[in-house]
Amino acid sequence: MGYDNLLSPTQVADLPLKHRVVMSAMTRTRNDPITESPRELNVLYYTQRATDGGLLISEGAAPCAMGRGYIRAPGVYTEAHLEGWKLVTDAVHSKGGFIFCQLMHAGRVSHSSLLPDNQLPIAPSAVKLDGLVHIKDGAKVPYETPRALETHELPGVVADFTNAAKNAISCGFDGIELHAGNGYLLQEFLAKPTNLRTDQYGGSVENRCRFVLEVVDACVEAIGSKKVGIKFQQGVTFSGLLETEEDSFLQMAYLGPELEKRNLAYVCQSSLNGDPYYKMSKLTKPNFEADPYRFFRSHYKGTLMINGGLSPEKAEEYVADGTADLVAFGVLFLANANLPALLASGQVLDLASGWKVQLWYGKNPADDPVGYTDWPLVDAVISTIKSAATAVKETVVGA
Repeated sequence: MGYDNLLSPTQVADLPLKHRVVMSAMTRTRNDPITESPRELNVLYYTQRATDGGLLISEGAAPCAMGRGYIRAPGVYTEAHLEGWKLVTDAVHSKGGFIFCQLMHAGRVSHSSLLPDNQLPIAPSAVKLDGLVHIKDGAKVPYETPRALETHELPGVVADFTNAAKNAISCGFDGIELHAGNGYLLQEFLAKPTNLRTDQYGGSVENRCRFVLEVVDACVEAIGSKKVGIKFQQGVTFSGLLETEEDSFLQMAYLGPELEKRNLAYVCQSSLNGDPYYKMSKLTKPNFEADPYRFFRSHYKGTLMINGGLSPEKAEEYVADGTADLVAFGVLFLANANLPALLASGQVLDLASGWKVQLWYGKNPADDPVGYTDWPLVDAVISTIKSAATAVKETVVGA
């Protein structure tokens, strides 16, 4: 099957993309074990996956110390973080690529031992997450009941996001992606099970979306709408957050028009809606009977990125019929570091290796390249392939 639509050029805000294959944000926990900053190993990882005119989304970076949720995951709030990220953005740009920084505030998906002064994690409400969290020295301990944020504290959390957005731009990122999924802080405000508030930030769909839109607006004011994207993951069961299909679709119906008015770089709608690829992972299950991508598209006419275990064939279908403008791939980019070139050349993709979950996250030693930078690469380049195809076509026509 060809991928003419998926590999066609498009414009995202001010970025002239040569194809629509985006690398999704993926937490890899491979950063410096002391400073949690990107270093040479991380630079190589992003460089391998950068393409001329292609867009990468960074792994989730904590916007502030209270947003930290994982050991060896990066932030974007210290000088060391910014110096490390500058190495990454320079390397991506040297290949003609673009990169957005995903801002990921973990919220309740954290532990006091990971946070300043051993404070409890913060959340919209004091709702505990079941399960275990990794802390220092490889230990795993139960999650704690988070502390519910007071209404007067919310402007300070908004400021943490805006400061991080400005930091990201200062170290060379082309924009930011606010992570409002995976059960982290922004999604905790959106979702009924984790938002039990009785103030203006809880209750109705409009109230539960209020904090997220305030963060969006503050970041737009700080760095401009064309440098702000946002990712939603209603229905994805990561971090134990179970949302009903009815409420998820009510959120989408409300957020679509609201975000369209804000003229963002893009909105990413991430879900798992029955594409066979999701069955390769036992981490998450689809939570919707209806198609969330087409539903959200009916309520949002701006630039739409979709993501969530999609096969290239299904991605091509969504782009061809106008549902999506961009498609972000995660695990396929793990095992196929030069994914766009592979798709363009028609070579067979490595499907199984990307699902080796034991290789997704960095362990000790933290600089182990296995499962991170040791995936095979191909030398094919999209422009070369397309030029060759054009030459053949012209030869045939001339004959």
